[in-house]
Amino acid sequence: MKFFTKKEKKIILLILVCLFTIVGINMKVSLRRGRDNTRKNDLSVLQKALDIFISKYQMFPPSVDGKIEGCFGPDTKVDPKTGKLINLHVCEWGKDVFENIQTLPKDPNYKKGASYLYLSDTKKYQIYISLEGKDEAEYTPAIINKNLQCGTKICNYGREY
Repeated sequence: MKFFTKKEKKIILLILVCLFTIVGINMKVSLRRGRDNTRKNDLSVLQKALDIFISKYQMFPPSVDGKIEGCFGPDTKVDPKTGKLINLHVCEWGKDVFENIQTLPKDPNYKKGASYLYLSDTKKYQIYISLEGKDEAEYTPAIINKNLQCGTKICNYGREY
């Protein structure tokens, strides 16, 4: 039985290093795209919940420090004169229940300081996220120019209504 020569071993090692490098880069890109898809899906879920909220209460929930002030507590009531909700609580991303969402979504990179941003005056709202991939079709330089903070990141994609 004949073993590989030094030259053959080097060639095999070089091929393996190239393969692992290519696989590693593709894996990193796939994981990033997966996180960005999660963010976009979270935005769609939030939009549906906000549509339900406005159909029930004739207003969008207000915002406080980039969060939704639309979670119910024991002291939340409907004002009999105006029909508006009073004593709503600020919802925490990833913890609270909001409309049809069991747990309000949070950014996949929340441990690194990334967050979603919600802004509303009760008549209209804006939701922003920070996509990691600049090659994403939804990546919006005009939103970057607004210099809005999605946690520790600059927001670069959003929806306004």
